[in-house]
Amino acid sequence: MNEDRDAEQQPGLLSKEALPVFSAFFLWGFGTGALWMARPLLAFDLGGTFFLVGLVSAFSAAPRIVGGPLAGALADRLGRRPIVVAGCVLHGGAAAMQGFTDSYAVFLGLELISGFGVAVWVTGSAALLADFTRVTNRGRGVALRNTSMRLGILAGPAAAGVIATAFDIGAVMVFIGVTKIFIIVITWLLIRETRHAPTPVPEPGERPRRRLRLDVSIFRTRNFLTLSVVTLAIGLVTAGPGAFRTYFPVQAEEVGLSVVEIGTAIGLSGLIAMLISMPVGAVVDWWGRKPVLLLGLVTMAGSMFLLFGMEGLLIALIVAGVFGIGEVVGMNTLQTYAMDLAPEEKRGYFLGTWQGTVNVGQLGGPLLVGAIAAPLGIPAAFGIIGVVLLCAAAFLVVSRTTPSLSQAEGTPAS
Repeated sequence: MNEDRDAEQQPGLLSKEALPVFSAFFLWGFGTGALWMARPLLAFDLGGTFFLVGLVSAFSAAPRIVGGPLAGALADRLGRRPIVVAGCVLHGGAAAMQGFTDSYAVFLGLELISGFGVAVWVTGSAALLADFTRVTNRGRGVALRNTSMRLGILAGPAAAGVIATAFDIGAVMVFIGVTKIFIIVITWLLIRETRHAPTPVPEPGERPRRRLRLDVSIFRTRNFLTLSVVTLAIGLVTAGPGAFRTYFPVQAEEVGLSVVEIGTAIGLSGLIAMLISMPVGAVVDWWGRKPVLLLGLVTMAGSMFLLFGMEGLLIALIVAGVFGIGEVVGMNTLQTYAMDLAPEEKRGYFLGTWQGTVNVGQLGGPLLVGAIAAPLGIPAAFGIIGVVLLCAAAFLVVSRTTPSLSQAEGTPAS
């Protein structure tokens, strides 16, 4: 009944109402692409060491672990749009101020605020997209969101380069803040509120109380355990810049590839990801979440093992291409499945908490690979990650409570 009602109320993914939603995702990706180029350069100018550059990335990721659940609970209470706007204000404002500071300590402190803002925006926008879609088209909705953001990420560095050439790196950070202003305008004026208003039922004789309750019972399920295990495994290599993007260039340089060849391989991975995202979304909706997720895990594991034989450009292109396919298949399906499992009235809180497990992988992946690579080498480290991915795939297979959702099925079991 709820699914039929939602199908009547929800617009199509290519409707006029959908255009502002995916335009906002494009603009966020546009700013993110510029940020990925400008932030490490500015951090190095202020800090002077590679360690301090890495510390900035850690400070960006750390607040997201706690920011997601809080933002999600507020999104369920206040609505999606206020949370999306708050995330833009925090992230955009902090980024713009980073462009004016000449102190590394201040830059680092602002990065905490910026990272918290990212968590707020990611959670609010994910809840909005989950509301905007339904089980039968959610895979394509997630794919369209990710494609929009990837287009922005591809265009962002070019814009940042032009601005940095005309002004300086600090001006790029201000530009990132400006992109968030456009998202705020689009969100507030062109996107309707999607939150399903809860219907509280107070006990007889009691006055309704408006407290922000962080209910943990929705996470005490085998479905969420399975989701978390798979998320942590995938997050080790794909979340944020990820362990793969961090160490693949290092290993490629070690085997004799030039900077241009390394850039070509990484660019191929991104191009493949963008091209196959929508077809993958269609397959997720048609075939179901579980089999596609298994395919993504196995494909990513295969790319990890291929690193053992990487000796020239051809193998590097194959490794990057296989990883790009596995990342899109795995991560798109994982995001779709998380939205399926989220209870309607606690969707923001559920997705925010799940996003925290993604960020744990983002923090742990590069550290784990680095720790293993020091004594054993990068290929061995990624080989171990490949084994972890295969173990997660095996866990998914034997997990009987994880449904294979498809168009023919309704809401997931819990």
